[in-house]
Amino acid sequence: MFRRLILVLVLVTAAVPVSAQFVAPGGTIPVVANLPGKKGTFWRSDVSILNVSGEDTTVQMVLYPEIRDGEPTFETKTSDPIPVPADQQLVLTNIVQSKFGLLDRKGALMIFSIDGKPLVLSSRTYTSGDTGSYGQDVNSVVVSDRAWVSGVENDSLFRTNVGIFWPWDQSVQFTVTVYDSQGNEAGSGTFNFSRSGLQQRGVDTLGVGDTLTGGWVLITCSDSQSLWYAYGTTVDQSSGDSVYRAAQGYQVK
Repeated sequence: MFRRLILVLVLVTAAVPVSAQFVAPGGTIPVVANLPGKKGTFWRSDVSILNVSGEDTTVQMVLYPEIRDGEPTFETKTSDPIPVPADQQLVLTNIVQSKFGLLDRKGALMIFSIDGKPLVLSSRTYTSGDTGSYGQDVNSVVVSDRAWVSGVENDSLFRTNVGIFWPWDQSVQFTVTVYDSQGNEAGSGTFNFSRSGLQQRGVDTLGVGDTLTGGWVLITCSDSQSLWYAYGTTVDQSSGDSVYRAAQGYQVK
């Protein structure tokens, strides 16, 4: 019950126009990871929590599981309380392993201050290469009903994944349709949730061929009132480097 109340608080405070976003007592990072990828990559997520309140606060985090084949890869986990001093920033490296003790897993992360102090959150999911590290900033845009992801490509050079974080413990269905640059349907499928969690799939699993460039995705939720998050990641097939794009919807009212 406590976790649901915090979830409502975080989602409601996030439901503001993009042009009017402000600091809030928490927020969501739709995907964090500790797991191997293609081309010998290994992805991990660092998270920064900045306390801008001018007073000490304590934060807590909830990690929601990735759902594969209809089943969660782990049970939802809640962290121990973590102190963050006034006007200081806490950096949590490889957060899935260091704070939740999980290996080879990914999920969605919610962070909140227990006493309602305002926070600024940021994250980076990255891998190390021969000449350094590369990766992506993961940001959150809360949406409802329907949302879009642009810049979709699936060919010999790039591939694209679509992810959806559903934060509610109730059943829902998402319809994901991929279009080419001319608005012709290139593939479609459904993401079904029976509980809260994250699902991520490549657009090739939606029937998209390997000649798609300049495409886009429409994601529609069967529950037009609830809030959720979605994104696309376009990955360089050669290096494994990726670009994250948060799904954009109409202004949440």
